[in-house]
Amino acid sequence: MKPVEYWEECLASAFDEHGVSATPEQIKAIAEDVKVSHENYGMAFYSPPAGEHLRRELDEANRKLRAEREKVRCRECNGRGRIITPGPYHSSDMGCWKCHGEGRHAP
Repeated sequence: MKPVEYWEECLASAFDEHGVSATPEQIKAIAEDVKVSHENYGMAFYSPPAGEHLRRELDEANRKLRAEREKVRCRECNGRGRIITPGPYHSSDMGCWKCHGEGRHAP
């Protein structure tokens, strides 16, 4: 199927659905105009190239990975993410204030 044939079919269907009468020659001429308009759509409304979104996601993922790799083991909680203080009369178990419970933090 040629692109203009697709637009002819779309227009014929739309005209029929909305009660618009047009000759096959008129539909063909309008379909050609719509095809040209569709080809120039990108000039009127910017759309980034197909790989642009993927490239942005990959850059963000690489940035997060690099930040994660740079993290060091937390000395406050010894990498457990929790600070546990045992005692005969009082004990505590709380999340580490330095690493926020992750066991690792940025240097």
